[in-house]
Amino acid sequence: MAYTEILTSGNSAVVSQEEWSDTCHREYTGKLMMKWLMNTGENSVIRVREDLTKKAGDAITERYASAQSGGTVRGNAEGVGNEGSNSYFAQRFIVDNIRNLHKIVDVPMTEKRVSFSVKDEAKWALTQKHAAVFDDDMIAMLCDTGAGRVRGRYLYGAADSNWDATHATALTAIDGTNDMLTASMIDIAKRKAVIKGTGVSQKIMPTRIQNGKNYEEWFIFLGHTYAIRDLVNSDAIFRNNQLLLPVRANSDSIYFTGSHFKGSWNGVLIYENDRLPLVSSTIQVAHNVLLGAKAGVVAWGQRTKFTDDQTANAGNDLGHNYIAELHDIRNKLVTGANNNLKSVYNDGINSHDYGLVNVFSAAVAD
Repeated sequence: MAYTEILTSGNSAVVSQEEWSDTCHREYTGKLMMKWLMNTGENSVIRVREDLTKKAGDAITERYASAQSGGTVRGNAEGVGNEGSNSYFAQRFIVDNIRNLHKIVDVPMTEKRVSFSVKDEAKWALTQKHAAVFDDDMIAMLCDTGAGRVRGRYLYGAADSNWDATHATALTAIDGTNDMLTASMIDIAKRKAVIKGTGVSQKIMPTRIQNGKNYEEWFIFLGHTYAIRDLVNSDAIFRNNQLLLPVRANSDSIYFTGSHFKGSWNGVLIYENDRLPLVSSTIQVAHNVLLGAKAGVVAWGQRTKFTDDQTANAGNDLGHNYIAELHDIRNKLVTGANNNLKSVYNDGINSHDYGLVNVFSAAVAD
């Protein structure tokens, strides 16, 4: 069991007449980096479903519809017998408890030994941890290679020919010189999104971003820090493109601001995300993703609630111990064939990632 307690011998305790800061410099872990991709609309990159916050149940079913095939009649041909049709597929998302807790023991003496509020620091650390777990869960399920894996949704390095039906084998084709992330690789990934490649029966639709009274269509590319380093530092085509871009009318939008935003290329907005996986193979490889509309679904059964307890009811020694908790009911962390966040389309013939393309690039450490 882990808990927080500051002892007299600890190096944070005030033991002399020295001047001590009343606050702590905290480790940065990031807080809900994926939040800006989430919305309730069907066009959102990560669609938020909150139906279960208002009704009973432990799962939400999301439906997918194909485009109509056939049904066009020309000239004096008969309509009856030439009707079109489409197909539907449903995916189930299961919710479960997600809890993060923090405990402080001997609160009176712990608070007495320092010049800052240990409870406030605990709440801050708990909030950071809860957000980090949320982001990590989302990344883990979006980057899961055990569900929806087909050639038309995967790119290994600079050439589509690096594909192999075995993921580990395909990774060995990536080298540290020719397969660094480039604008050309992002181009290939976008083409995989909009052209029905091997094993794919649905195009990926871009997300729509409001610009005044109009909307723009964009794909979102999340690249690991090492991959973005190579794109920004080593790809002259991308660097020149950023210098020539005109000033954007909606440059104050959350999509076009912030240190994580690295620019755009051919209808793709590019961002750095250090939580994306690094994979060991012949060299170290980054798992990057190109995202379109409805790449994943976050199902909430209960939004985050804060609870704390400093009573004797929970064995807290007459108020001397303190426990705080943040509690969600949302997507259960499941990877593999039963992935519980990533949208996977299955029409009975093809089972493939519905809204993302997996892009693997060299990620050699500095």
